Order: sequence, then structure tokens, then C-alpha cells
Amino acid sequence: MRNRAIIGVGYWLLLAGLACGGERVALWTEGRIPDFQPQQIAATTQEVKVPGFKAAEHVMPHLDWYEPPAEKNGGCMLLISGGGYNNCCDGRWIDRVAKRFTELGFVCASLTYRTPRPKGLPIYQSAWEDGQRAVRLVRNDAKQRGFEPEKIGVFGFSAGAHLTVLLASSALTPAYEPVDELDQLPCHVNWAVPIYTAYALTDGLTGPNTRDGDAVDVKLSNVFKFDAKTCPMALFHGGTDVYSPNGSTQIYRQLRQMKIPAEIHLFADRGHGFMGNPDKGEDGTAYDNWLDRISEFTRQMNFDGRLGAEVDLLSRYPNDDARGAHSKEPVWPEGRMPDVQPNQCQPYLEWHMPKERKTKAIQIIYSGGGYGGNNPDGFEVAPARRYLNEKGMTVVTMKYRTPRPRGGLAKHTTAWQDLQRATRIVRSKAAAKGL
Repeated sequence: MRNRAIIGVGYWLLLAGLACGGERVALWTEGRIPDFQPQQIAATTQEVKVPGFKAAEHVMPHLDWYEPPAEKNGGCMLLISGGGYNNCCDGRWIDRVAKRFTELGFVCASLTYRTPRPKGLPIYQSAWEDGQRAVRLVRNDAKQRGFEPEKIGVFGFSAGAHLTVLLASSALTPAYEPVDELDQLPCHVNWAVPIYTAYALTDGLTGPNTRDGDAVDVKLSNVFKFDAKTCPMALFHGGTDVYSPNGSTQIYRQLRQMKIPAEIHLFADRGHGFMGNPDKGEDGTAYDNWLDRISEFTRQMNFDGRLGAEVDLLSRYPNDDARGAHSKEPVWPEGRMPDVQPNQCQPYLEWHMPKERKTKAIQIIYSGGGYGGNNPDGFEVAPARRYLNEKGMTVVTMKYRTPRPRGGLAKHTTAWQDLQRATRIVRSKAAAKGL
């Protein structure tokens, strides 16, 4: 152990034996940990399982800094494990996430906060104190470690996602009284990625939601202040999670009301800890590739400095080279179309068969246009069908009747008729086409 001076205050630094290959920095000066409770430790479940582990030697919350990227992008990711505020159990996944974001140029650090839950305090209190302190320490180290103090993102799983939302939405609410000069620094973050957030709704503040987060009187926890420093977020959740995905949707709604950029990804048949396998790449499912979605979010928001000029979508998919057979047919038999109106176009559908079929599934695609017009060869449809043909899927595109029908019919009536008819045609011909 050796001392390290930061803004005139002594900190302890441990340099050896880290799985992440970097350095370990204590959050607090010895004897200055707020709300200290002797039963709490600051260690991952992997560390606890090591033979000879001594809890008394692991009471100091800390940051583990990973080896810096070869080319830094100016940003930093603070990674937070979950574990129900009873332990820090996601160490291997935190390492995996850190590896991905280090490759993208982010400086990465992981937070090990105090667990188990404190006695006589909210379940998140000591972790929140450690989290705010960690952000201040990260911001203080920005210049030395080569990132910008206003490009700090935070990422967490489950209880760590709850802490992530706390840090992202409630920076103007102090979790603890200042203990030294470091606490003069702000503790807001600049973006956040909560993964299957727990404890977000009032029917599940300390455990799984007792009413699935669906009851009319269930609200978003008031511990989230959504103050003026609330930052953009990308939220991820499984649709069957016992920690209700409605927590994430309610957070998203609040951000939307505040006009703060946000996106949400809900995976229909996934529960808590969906993880998947990011190594599957394009062969994986949506929940396998959630790390890619986070990467896209940081790029779209320009947190990593990689956002380029806007590109015309059709220029990315300029041709039908991946298409094999192509055919066109009317949606209705001659003289049998319902609610015929002379001002409307004639509906038709087109089959776009891939050169190399990889699935028997069929995707029907049609454009928008406010029911005033629609174009199956425009920027909405053509890139999508070309992309799916590249992936080996058959696509059927449809031109439906527009503009809006007259004579008191609803704006969507004739288009709806066309889509129902087109779907029946596709289903009736699928088997003959080997689909």
C-alpha cells in the first residue's frame, strides 16, 4: 500500500493482483466512510470465494481502473455490478463490458460498493454514497487519465442499474455530508445505461414486483428526483422480468416528458439477467446483441466522438444484388376490390426472394405516408427489404390504396383491407414457395 495525494487529501491505492489489470483506488479516507457499518464489505462474489478471504480486509469501497485503451475517445465508462444490494455478483460480465468499451476507446472503471444492505437505512443508501463519491473521484482523475470531465457514462445491472438511475437522475441530492475537498466536485454523469433495473416501482422497492408493476396505483419510486442534471439514458429490460420492465418504461416516459434523449429496448421473452451471448454477432438474437445497441447509442449521442455526417439511407443499400426471384401481383381479383374509389391508386404486392435463403420466414413491409401516399420503393421500404434479402429472408412489399378514402370511411379503412388481403395471399402461397 502507498499514499496518493488528490486535491490535498490522502487516499489509499492498491496496485497489485487485479483481474482487470489496472489499479485499485479507495473511495474514502480511512475512518471517513459515511454511515459505516461493520457487517458490510466491499468485495465481489469472485473475491469472496477465494480461499483465505478475510472480510475485515475488504471494508473499503473502491474503483478498479482497467488498462486504458490504445486510442482514447475522450470518454469514461463507470461500470456497476448488481446483486440485490446484498453483494456485487456481476464481476465477469463487468469485465466483459469493460473489454468491449475499452476497444471502443473508453477509459473504464468498475465500482465495488458496500454490501450487504445497510441496517436501519434504505437498501441503496451506502451504495449511493459510494456511487456519488466514485463519480467525483472519476471526474477528478479525468485530466490525468485522458478523458473529458463532462464525458462520464455510468452502466449497471439490476441493483447496479437502480444505482445507475440514481446517479443519472438525482445528482443534485447529496447522498452524504461532505467529508473533504473532493466533495466540492459535482457528481452528475453525462449518460447512463441501466440494464434490467430493479426496485424502480412502488410495488417492488426492496424485491420483485408484487403486482408485476401493472397496478393503477403503482408509481415510479420517488427516490429518483429527475433533477436539472438528469442525463440521456439507454434502458434495457426483459419482458418477463420479475423486476417489472414497467420500471424501465416509466423511467423512459419521465425522460420523454423532460425532453431528455432516451431509448428503450424490451426483449419480449427474456427474464432477469437475460445477458445472452454477444459473441454470436449477426447469428445472435436481439438480446444477444445488447452490447451493440449500447455502442450505437454512445455513437448516436456522440459520446465517443465517432458520429459522422448523416448518410442517405438508400445509399447504404443501393441495389438488389442479394435478391433472386422477383414477382408482382395484384392484391384483389378484377372487379372484387371492396370500397372502390376512383381517386385511389391500385394496390399490389411484390415478392423479393433472396439468392441465398437462410430462413423460411417471410417479412411483409409497407411504407408510411399519413394515408396520403405510399412508396414501396422509397427510403422506408427499399433499404429494409434489401437488408433482409442480404440476411437470407424473403420479403413481400405492398402498395396499398391511397390517398385517404372519401365518403365517411376512416382514413385507414382501404389500406387495412389491402393488408389483410395481402397477408392471406402470402400465407396461402408460402408452402408452394418452400416458406
